[in-house]
Amino acid sequence: MDELRLVDPNTLIANPNNPRQTKPGQASIRQLALNIRAVGLVHPPRVRELEDGSLMIIAGHRRTEAAIYAGLTEIQVHVTKVDNGLEDLAAASENMIREGMTEPDQWRAVTRMREELGYTDQQLCMALMITPAYLRGLTLLAKLHPPILHAIEIVRGPDQKERRTLALSSLEDQAAAWAEMFAESVEEGEDPAGYRLNAEDPDDTVNWRDFTWHLRQEEWYARDARFDDALAQKHGVVWTEDLFGQGSEDNRYVTDATAFRAAQEDWIAEHRPEGTLAIETDEYGSPLRPQGYNFVTNWMGQQETDVVGYWLNRSTLKVEERKFRYTGEETVRSEPRVVEQTPPPKKERAEISGTGLKMIGSVRTLALKKALEAKSEDADPWDLVAGLLLALNANNVHIYGCESSSPQENAVKTAMEALFPEGELVRDEALIRRHALESLGGFMNCEVSMHSGSGMAAELLGCLFDADTHMPSMADEAFLKTYSKPGITKAVQAHGLTPLNTGKEMRAALLNAVGDGHWVPEAAGFAQAIGVWTEEVRNRQARRAKWAALTDDLESEDEDGLECADPEDLENVMDEEGGEDAGDPDVTEDEPAEKPGLVVPQELVAMQAAMGSRLEILRV
Repeated sequence: MDELRLVDPNTLIANPNNPRQTKPGQASIRQLALNIRAVGLVHPPRVRELEDGSLMIIAGHRRTEAAIYAGLTEIQVHVTKVDNGLEDLAAASENMIREGMTEPDQWRAVTRMREELGYTDQQLCMALMITPAYLRGLTLLAKLHPPILHAIEIVRGPDQKERRTLALSSLEDQAAAWAEMFAESVEEGEDPAGYRLNAEDPDDTVNWRDFTWHLRQEEWYARDARFDDALAQKHGVVWTEDLFGQGSEDNRYVTDATAFRAAQEDWIAEHRPEGTLAIETDEYGSPLRPQGYNFVTNWMGQQETDVVGYWLNRSTLKVEERKFRYTGEETVRSEPRVVEQTPPPKKERAEISGTGLKMIGSVRTLALKKALEAKSEDADPWDLVAGLLLALNANNVHIYGCESSSPQENAVKTAMEALFPEGELVRDEALIRRHALESLGGFMNCEVSMHSGSGMAAELLGCLFDADTHMPSMADEAFLKTYSKPGITKAVQAHGLTPLNTGKEMRAALLNAVGDGHWVPEAAGFAQAIGVWTEEVRNRQARRAKWAALTDDLESEDEDGLECADPEDLENVMDEEGGEDAGDPDVTEDEPAEKPGLVVPQELVAMQAAMGSRLEILRV
């Protein structure tokens, strides 16, 4: 059985066969260290005692490093007596099942356990909790150029479909295409085929769709072949198993289109069913009617004398078939048209490359920010209004629910044309004011919608422009029917009436009391938004103060300068979790309901939302 010990993490020895060869980023270590400082080391590392008494890590290298970074002098570890032969399997399964290793690291670990330790695929799938298809997908990485593996490690690699296409081409072809792509990205004397994407530069990426297009090879599947194994052998068709194919289909394929075509044509010419026709095709691959035969269409019905004709589709290399009926009439065919093939014009290189355009965009952005900052003291109010109208028309601003008569026209676009007819602002205060208000009215709304509703901003805008004075009377039978009985009871009491036995009676009493007057319930007005917003601001300020206090405590206790998550960055996370007054976290169907006293603190909920899978909260 395992023994739980309290040890200094600095004394633990790293496993030389650690399957996680890719070092975790410093930000990841800092976040895990913050988690350890806040809630402790939830999962103690698993170690094995060596002959000299020292402890070697089997699983938990990243946790150990984070504990050292957090300044802990003692941590709990599980000391196991596991046999040498199971160490690698335990280490790989621990990493792959929990905090995900990169796929190349998974592939390297699986390859070592297969080739050096002799584990079968069934043992690996059971221990690592992966499917055979996923295991086959890992082996596909062996057919990829090393810089492509590095791109996968930094999460900028091709998707599964693109990997499959790349794996069909040779490593030499991949290296040649890679060298051509990055010929201008390396220093003089360096091999562009070995260029690796810069993990620190988010713009250093690859258009995998274009890259794979140049290496793409067509696959012709056995399920589409009419010929048998004998014809396949005759024409040199050698099948390869598709690792990603559906289990219920024949997933063998061949990339030699010439051999596949020859075998299909041989089947049509010599091995098709007796009593059928071999159909010729025109220059476009469409079937031609044989002499004396006509096509059979659906409305003609079927006759016993109808025969099936076969021809080869030039694009898909599939054998197509259709029924024909003998009529005895001569088939008249027109002469084929000769179409001159004009080569496409050579694509000219742009004056400025895409990278250069990105640089221009970054410089312009900085200049724009400085220009706006320079006007912070003396900006013309009407310039600001016009600038807001410009912002509403920006490509990165999406306005849902803007009223318009057509998709091409709305109040914002009309304002743009009226205020900037020739690119310069028309300084007419009345015109600017009218279009500003029309633009706001065009898309600001109080609809209850996650996508097109404006939310609290529209309610505050209504308070700003005194929209309550424009509210119509809501003393209407259709609206009052939406009230529950407790709700209509409160409504009649607020109006000074006595509650009655039924909701129908109370609705009638309220309608009679209002008569031709004006009635709007408090919950429907705009004024209630002020109190809601004020309370929300107070809650945000309180949460920000809590995070600031937590940050100060951690920084004062951490000699290594442990960094805490910025409270401003986590403010939205706190809002989404429901603020200080949020209830207990949701309980899934598979989890038991929480008992009183086990409510997770709101700070930990926000930290888990921010850190994702790097933070695990256990309720005991």
